[in-house]
Amino acid sequence: MPDLPTPEGKIFPRNLTARADHVVRGNPAGSRPESGVDNCFPGLEFDQRNLDKAFFPGLTVDFQRRSGSKVLAVHGGAAAELGLTQADVDDPDSPLYIWGLCGRTTVDQTEFSAPVIDCAGLDGLDVWRRVHDLLPGRIAVLLGPGPGASSEGTLAVGDLGALRRNDAGFVRRGPSGGFELAVLVAERARYLDEDGVIDPGTYRPGDLTRSLCAPWQYDFRDCGCWYWAASKPDVTSSADGGVAQMNFLRRDRRPAADLDSDATEPGSNRGRRTLLEFTYPGLISDWEVLPVVLNDREDDALGTPGPSPVRPLDRARVIEELKRLATVEHALCVEYLFAHYSLNAPLELPEGASAQTTLIHTAAAEVFAVAVDEMRHLRWVNEALGTLGEPAVLGRAAEIERDGVHPFALRPLTAEQLQWFIDVEAPSQEVGTGIDGMYVQLHETLVRKPELFAESDRLAHLVKLIIDEGGDHFRRFTAVRSHLAALTEQQYLRDLGPGSGTPLQTHLLTLSDQYYALLLGMLRPTFGLGDRAGGVLIEQSRRTMTNLHEINHILAAGGVAPRFTLPAWLTGPGGQGGAAVGQLTRAAALAAIRAHEAIFALGSPGARALATRHRVDVEALLAVLTMHDGGGADGDG
Repeated sequence: MPDLPTPEGKIFPRNLTARADHVVRGNPAGSRPESGVDNCFPGLEFDQRNLDKAFFPGLTVDFQRRSGSKVLAVHGGAAAELGLTQADVDDPDSPLYIWGLCGRTTVDQTEFSAPVIDCAGLDGLDVWRRVHDLLPGRIAVLLGPGPGASSEGTLAVGDLGALRRNDAGFVRRGPSGGFELAVLVAERARYLDEDGVIDPGTYRPGDLTRSLCAPWQYDFRDCGCWYWAASKPDVTSSADGGVAQMNFLRRDRRPAADLDSDATEPGSNRGRRTLLEFTYPGLISDWEVLPVVLNDREDDALGTPGPSPVRPLDRARVIEELKRLATVEHALCVEYLFAHYSLNAPLELPEGASAQTTLIHTAAAEVFAVAVDEMRHLRWVNEALGTLGEPAVLGRAAEIERDGVHPFALRPLTAEQLQWFIDVEAPSQEVGTGIDGMYVQLHETLVRKPELFAESDRLAHLVKLIIDEGGDHFRRFTAVRSHLAALTEQQYLRDLGPGSGTPLQTHLLTLSDQYYALLLGMLRPTFGLGDRAGGVLIEQSRRTMTNLHEINHILAAGGVAPRFTLPAWLTGPGGQGGAAVGQLTRAAALAAIRAHEAIFALGSPGARALATRHRVDVEALLAVLTMHDGGGADGDG
């Protein structure tokens, strides 16, 4: 970049991940304090109390106590320099607590107006809130023997603010050498090192998240159903419905009415209710006595599940099935896309559209959403293959098996075709059969046989993502049937065919095929490189898909069926193309540019604008390909 003056208000990246020009592996961005959401009861992504435990250099403090904020460790800093030791901290007769604080809490405060915070009467969380407000700069901490909540607080030392300003820290001991009082003065601790990441010398792995639902029963007990993150009911009915309202967490598991009429309201009579409910230790030891709740009734009829009947596969079979499923995901994606284009709906719904057009557009949007998911599944399957050390698979299945063999074909979304889509996405009744049944068997294998796979956790996560989205696809296609129920096929379908062969149609069909070839050619190195692709290749793939989608909508609106012609490198021996993929992808890009030139020459203002806009994207794609492999022929880099 040119050496320009820094614009006012510019935000600079402060951590290594933000500086990276591609997605890096590791903890998600939300787990970093500068970009995460923290909520201390019990915390959404990290618990900031754990960050503030080291707010004073050389001390470790625990804020999660009713008696105040207790010092847990002395490991250097001003405390050690003044002679405070770990033996003082560990003395059971006089544990060290924070009795007072002093430091600036708002930017408009001067050094002389920095407030003194008396911790007498404050529990640990109240002290933490004051600590959390302390700004960077010089702070003073008053430590005393015994709980701060019941202490005399800052009365024990006089003017804590003056001690802070004069850097007059001290440790006072009695005649026998026992600890009596301490004032420590230092700069408020920094949490990030010079690279802008959490200082590993201060925080160990897991420190920031150690209190999040740990153990999970704490969160389970405290979060009522009125809280969005709750995973339990507050009130249930008995199995026979005879008792309409029972406290789900009652210690006495016999059916009994909950007398609290406001049981579902936050904070309602919590003191009395706590006496009736499981304590934290009780829920930890006896959580399994809580029943399954179905239709608001406590129902243990399901019993304890037995061992899984799924037979795990060996490693070779897992790889074989993943390769096959990659081709199936590709085939389903294209079938769903063609079905989307067959619906008589515009790319974008115009204002004032008729009720019929709105219904068809809504149905088309559902179908397209499923097609996008299938593209994502193709990526995830190939990510799994890459994790297993296998090359990317981009072939397209000629047949899809689900209660018989379904030959791949580009079909409009007739009632019969829609029903087949519903059937293929319906939950399988037998593990190992159908698409979702095979994914379930793969997932069971990865979970039960982790010794066969070096990254079984990551693989299982990828497969589980695909399984979870399958149920959503079934619901989406069922919704499509509902949207189109009041319309005839003649009303909602386009009459698609090969077209009349006009120059514009011919060039658009060519452009559609070249975009399809470009997309597949870009996905191959993208999948092969994974994180090392730097996000650039996947972005070019998205742009190509967006342009392909626009061209296909133009064709379909004119009654021309998109062809989705497989590129030559996928139809040859082996179906992967070898080292020639890079050359063939470049050839497809050049053919697309020639199509742009031909479309531009037709003279239509709309065609000229489209050709100009799309050409910019293809030229950028060519530049990325050159940067990726230096102009060579190897599409995998």
